[in-house]
Amino acid sequence: MFLKKITYLLFLFVLSIQLKAQQETIITGHVTEKGTNAGIPFVNVYFKGTLIGTVTDFDGNYSITTNTPKDSIYISLIGYRSKAKPVKKGQTQVIDFQLSPEALNLNTVEVRPGINPALRIIKNAQVNKSKYDRDNLNSVQYISYTKQEADVDNITPKMRKWRLFRPFISLWDSLDVLAGEESKANLPVMMSEVISEIYSYKEAEKKRENVEAVKIKFVGMKDGSAVSQLTGTDFQNYNFAKNTVAIQGKDILSPIADNAMLFYNYYLVDSVFIDSMKCYKIDCRPKNKKDLAYTGTLWIADTTFAIKQLDLEITPDVNVNWIDRARIQEVLIPTPAGPWVPSQTRTIVDYTTITSKFVSMVVRTYNSNRNFVVNQPKQNDFYETSTVYAEDAILKDTTWWRNNRHEQLTKMEAKSYDMIDTVRNIPFIKTGVNVLYFLFSGYKDFGPVDIGHYMQLYSRNQYEGDKVKLGFRTNAKFSKSWIIRGYGAYGFKDHGFKYNLQLERILTRFPWSKAGIQYRDDIDQAGTDFSFSSNMNLGQSPNNLFNFAAGIGPISRLVKKQEARIWYEKDFNIGISSKVTFQNIRTTPLFPVTFGDQFNIFLQRKYSITEALLDLRYSRKERYVQNGTERISFGNKRSAVISLNYTLGLKDVLDGDFNYHKASISYSNRFRFATLGFSQVYIKLGKVFSKVPYTLLEIPRGNETHIYATNTFNQMSNFEFVSDQYIEAFLQHHFSGLFFNRIPFLKEYNWREIVGINMIYGTLSNKNKQFNANNYFTVMEDVPYFEADLGVENIFNLIRIDYTYRLTYNDDFYLRDYRKANPGNKISTWGIKVGLQFSF
Repeated sequence: MFLKKITYLLFLFVLSIQLKAQQETIITGHVTEKGTNAGIPFVNVYFKGTLIGTVTDFDGNYSITTNTPKDSIYISLIGYRSKAKPVKKGQTQVIDFQLSPEALNLNTVEVRPGINPALRIIKNAQVNKSKYDRDNLNSVQYISYTKQEADVDNITPKMRKWRLFRPFISLWDSLDVLAGEESKANLPVMMSEVISEIYSYKEAEKKRENVEAVKIKFVGMKDGSAVSQLTGTDFQNYNFAKNTVAIQGKDILSPIADNAMLFYNYYLVDSVFIDSMKCYKIDCRPKNKKDLAYTGTLWIADTTFAIKQLDLEITPDVNVNWIDRARIQEVLIPTPAGPWVPSQTRTIVDYTTITSKFVSMVVRTYNSNRNFVVNQPKQNDFYETSTVYAEDAILKDTTWWRNNRHEQLTKMEAKSYDMIDTVRNIPFIKTGVNVLYFLFSGYKDFGPVDIGHYMQLYSRNQYEGDKVKLGFRTNAKFSKSWIIRGYGAYGFKDHGFKYNLQLERILTRFPWSKAGIQYRDDIDQAGTDFSFSSNMNLGQSPNNLFNFAAGIGPISRLVKKQEARIWYEKDFNIGISSKVTFQNIRTTPLFPVTFGDQFNIFLQRKYSITEALLDLRYSRKERYVQNGTERISFGNKRSAVISLNYTLGLKDVLDGDFNYHKASISYSNRFRFATLGFSQVYIKLGKVFSKVPYTLLEIPRGNETHIYATNTFNQMSNFEFVSDQYIEAFLQHHFSGLFFNRIPFLKEYNWREIVGINMIYGTLSNKNKQFNANNYFTVMEDVPYFEADLGVENIFNLIRIDYTYRLTYNDDFYLRDYRKANPGNKISTWGIKVGLQFSF
């Protein structure tokens, strides 16, 4: 009897489980973005009209189990079109979604009486953000995995039929199958993965990255070493505890910045539990859609008011160039020391489609950090080397990557690696890469030799007439350590051939060190120097157009130089670079010059100088990459640049005519104010301690062209002032559209305002006045030279126009005396200058 009861109960139990299983509905799926096919985190997945739902994880996956499903399941997320799909009740099923990005409507703001509860939470987040700022950790180390993919998108079905895309037809068909029925595959052009160990030490302001493995495929890759240096974690640091968070170098106001409430509206949407933490879900939107501010959602932890996760983007309305949309999604975790650190970060940057008949680019980055160790710094000497690459970093096999990457590749990403190999070997792709390289670098490569720069092909002055110049340099195909560079030039009026030839040797790459030797015979404008050893700097706008324009015109004060020099340069990992130069320069002025003591005056005298120079430059956060035999700077990331020069003139050494000492120090920095714009400052002080020809004194560079130039006196004539002790300063503030963004009609053009003022004050000692008597130049009195400019930049995303005005040395007496002393030269007190600049 007892056994029958037990059997009966077991039967009922099994039957209830079966009935429950029959009634239970289990739904799993993956939510991706249409076009990029990337997983979307934090998407709301729910049955409409119920409390049954969930949120996708960081990779876009979700799972729902319920006994009371509805006929359809819905998904929604700010910035995307909501969607619904039918559900089969009582079954286990997979329902995937692809969401299309949607332009956000930011015009409607609902105002209700009472206190906005979101403001209390935001205020607490502002008050407490310094506690959770990861930069407050004395030291931190972790393992980081970064995956990045760049695709060509906006390729319509009609474009796919173009002749140049025909080689990809079969590849596209296979990718379309992986992309899904609702989406079309893009054309991958770059795929990379990096695994590194990161170490930073706040007290010593040092950081080290041990790169364990690098895997990269890139369509335009001439030398993979350069691109591999750009794929590390150093570029993926979005810290919203700061007042601004930059995207593509553009400072965007954080939603919890100190003054954020002046620019944002906030809405408390919900409270949810994430990792057992109660969090407030708050939507934030800019009050003015053109301002440099984010749109999206913050999840702020209750009681601590730290940001637990975020999903923010800049929309096409924001005054940023070349970007249609940029999105940052991040999950943060607390450390035992208090500050929170990012465990996962995903970014998507969709670049502007110039026309409907042209393709564009989308770049996706995923970063995962693990195994955090905080406030346990290494010994100081451990941080002396900033980047270390494992010997087998680029040799790791497929098995190693499968076992060590933090997130496995999707089928689409794995296929992209194979497709890139095919794409980059297609002839027209190679041609396109070479054209872009030529426009970007100024050089066209012909095997082991590059020819250029195209902006230096032609110039004209009154002594040489029309002048043509053709330069060259060897590249890594010639040698990875030896560099030969130079040029040949010919003047059609003086029938003179000029040339430069130099040989350089890269001694070490990490840290960078190089030695060189050079001989040059050419004609220059007095007061200017030939740049014989410099790196390409993408952190600042080049003045190629100004230099080209300045080389064409009635340039009267020219000097013929025969230069011989040797130099050695070396970087130190603490942010200091150094260069030691020994040179002899024989100068022949091509205009009347008198100098000398009272009874020793010569006319058009040739003179020779022999110099030893020491140059030091400090830029703590400057980032370089090496591209073959060239080194490229990507800017100094909010740290000042301090430069120091000391020059010693040596008489009777290699026929040097003078003993002298010269020294200068300069400071430059950019100060960022988020939605208020940024200020650029450059200050330089210098002194010549000895009597020398005035062509060796400080001659501020003027601008007699119609092209605007930075760190140049745009309303000063060439060779107008001379001094042996001086201070000069350049200050510009870029408002980034602060005012134009609020003016109807104008705000649609994304123009940006600039104001600036330039100053120099220099004096000339009595000994140099006497030594250079009877020469035509101006010595400043008690009043510094000032000029101001008011400009508009970002016209058609490229053009800048400035109105410049002299504030001093502009009275009629000075202008009349200057014209008498300098026949043919006329000072204009105001001008309109035009420039070209590429910026986001």
